[in-house]
Amino acid sequence: MGANWKTTAAGVGAILGAAGGLVTMFSKGQVDGTLFMTDLGIISAGFTGLFAKDHNVSGGDVRQ
Repeated sequence: MGANWKTTAAGVGAILGAAGGLVTMFSKGQVDGTLFMTDLGIISAGFTGLFAKDHNVSGGDVRQ
């Protein structure tokens, strides 16, 4: 986790942005199914960014 700061930052940003949208939606009491599912998809894509490899690694790690 956190192998590349660029993908990690993008992942954290996506997760925080979508989580903020969910909190706003629930606090207003106006839950929209489409926006809810969109935010869940963005959160799962954000987790992909957290675990992404560096751009110059094809297999194991940089030491190979």
